[in-house]
Amino acid sequence: MSLNGIQLSSQQLSDLYGSVLVETNAKPVPAKPTLPAVSYLGMKEKNILIITSEPEAKYISETELIFLTTVLAACGLGLADVAIVNWLNTEKDYLKIMDTLQVKTVLLFDVDPLSFGLPINFPIFQIQEFDKRTYIHAPSLKKVEQDVTLKKGLWSALKKTFSV
Repeated sequence: MSLNGIQLSSQQLSDLYGSVLVETNAKPVPAKPTLPAVSYLGMKEKNILIITSEPEAKYISETELIFLTTVLAACGLGLADVAIVNWLNTEKDYLKIMDTLQVKTVLLFDVDPLSFGLPINFPIFQIQEFDKRTYIHAPSLKKVEQDVTLKKGLWSALKKTFSV
């Protein structure tokens, strides 16, 4: 008897080859391209992105971080809920940032909507819906902290956005 004449049952083939021998008519699925990592501070548990523009900090200065955490706490949020990205220290491609971080709410501090890459412009503190996301544009946190009128404007927009 030659080796060509050996007959193996389905069970024997399965025992010999396990999951290695698989018949399939499916076409190979191309791998999804991996997006480059975006460096951010926070854990973005609630899909909130905060964009800052600070030349002397990786993400945000310590004094502005203290003010921001106070504002977030008033909204029932914390650093774990947000991702803070310094626009000056990241690739200027808002679509890549949006796709990578999968955010739903974006707060732009000292970065106007057109500079961020949005195809629309809107005034500060206006809640703007675009591309299934909510945007708020505001002056720098430093300016907001120092001006009562700006604080009120930011607070009003945040109350509506986060249902506070």
